[in-house]
Amino acid sequence: MLSFALTDEQEAYRVELARYARTKLLPAYRDRAASTEFPWDAHKELAALGVLGIGLPEEFGGTGTSPDDPVTLGMITETLAYGDVNVAAAPVQSGLVAAQLGEGGSRAVQERYIPELIAGDAVSGIAVTEPGSGSDAAGMRTVAKPVDGGWLLSGEKIAITHAMCAKTMLIYARHPGSSRSKGISCFLLPMASKGVSVAHMPGMGCLPLGWGSIAMDEVFVPSDHLVGEEGHGFAAAMHHFDFSRSALGLLCLGAARASLDEAARYAQEREAFGQKIGEFQGVSFPLAEHTTYLEAARLLCYRALWARQVDEPHTALAAMSKWWPPQVALDAIQAAMKIHGNLGYSTEFPLQQRYRDVMAYLVADGTSEIQKRIISKDVYRKAQ
Repeated sequence: MLSFALTDEQEAYRVELARYARTKLLPAYRDRAASTEFPWDAHKELAALGVLGIGLPEEFGGTGTSPDDPVTLGMITETLAYGDVNVAAAPVQSGLVAAQLGEGGSRAVQERYIPELIAGDAVSGIAVTEPGSGSDAAGMRTVAKPVDGGWLLSGEKIAITHAMCAKTMLIYARHPGSSRSKGISCFLLPMASKGVSVAHMPGMGCLPLGWGSIAMDEVFVPSDHLVGEEGHGFAAAMHHFDFSRSALGLLCLGAARASLDEAARYAQEREAFGQKIGEFQGVSFPLAEHTTYLEAARLLCYRALWARQVDEPHTALAAMSKWWPPQVALDAIQAAMKIHGNLGYSTEFPLQQRYRDVMAYLVADGTSEIQKRIISKDVYRKAQ
C-alpha cells in the first residue's frame, strides 16, 4: 500500500523548519511583506538551515542527494510558508535555477555561481514572460544572435521574480528565424552586464520578491553561459516548471494553514451571544470544510512531486497542483478573514497580507486557464 509518511530524516527536518517558521518568520511576516526590500537576513538563515542546497552538488555546498529532491523541497516550501509565504519561495526559485545550472551549465558557470546561491549570498531568477507572450511562452520574441564567442541578447521580459535583486538571471531567447518552441535556448545572464536595464513592477502583494521588467539591448553573453542544449531550452523549462507548479501549490497551502489556525484560535477566544463563536456552526463548519479542502489539495501536490521523484509522467498532475491548490488556499484565507470579522480585514493582522500574497499564484507560473488546458490535453490523449 502507498505510504504517505515522510522518512525519519525528512520528518526531523520538517520539525526543525516548522519551529523556525513559527518562532522566527511568522512574528515579522507583516513587516517584511510590506517592504520592497529583499529579505536577505531571512534568506541567509535559510542557507544556514541547509534549505538552499537540497539536491544540489555536494562539492558546491549542497546535499548531493540527487539531481533534484522534489518531495523534500515541497515539504520545505509548505512548512516555511506557514511563517512567511514570500521567504518560502526561496527553495523553489533557488532550486529551479541551481538545478538547471547543475544539469546543463558549463563547469566554469557551476563553479562561479552555484556556491553563492547555496550559501544565500546571491539570488537568481528565471525570465520567460514577455509583454506579448505571457501564458503563450512559446511566443517569446527575445532574440539570441550568434556572434564570435557567444551571443547578443535583445528583448524584454516582464513580471520577473527577483528582477530587482538578482545577480544573475536565466534568460530564455530564440535564435533568429526560429518560431514557437523550436530554437529557444537558455542563457545565464549576469545582471550587471552592459545593455541590461531593469524597472520595478510593484504589485498588490509579494513585494519582497522584487518583481520587475528586464530590457536587453544587444547584451553579450559568452558561449560558456549557455545552459543546456542549444535550441532545446523550451522543453527544459517546461520540465522544471512541472516541479515548481506543485511546489507553489504547497506554498499557498502552507500560508492557508496558518490562517485557519489563527481563525481556530480566535474562534475559541471570541465571545458573542453568551458563548464562544467557535460553538456556532457558521464558524465551525467553514473551518471543517476548508481544512478538508486543504488536506485534499496537499495530497494532490505531493502525489505530483512523488511522481516526479520516481520518474513517472506528472505534467498533468503538476498542472492540477497549480490551478486548484492556490484557489483552495485563497478561499480558506478568505474564510479565516470572515471569522475574524473586521479584524480580519485590518492591517494589524496578517490575514489580508496573506490573501494578497497568495492571490499572485493564480497567475504566476501559468494561469489557471493554462493549467486546465494542459490537463484537458492529457484527458483527450488518454481517451483515445
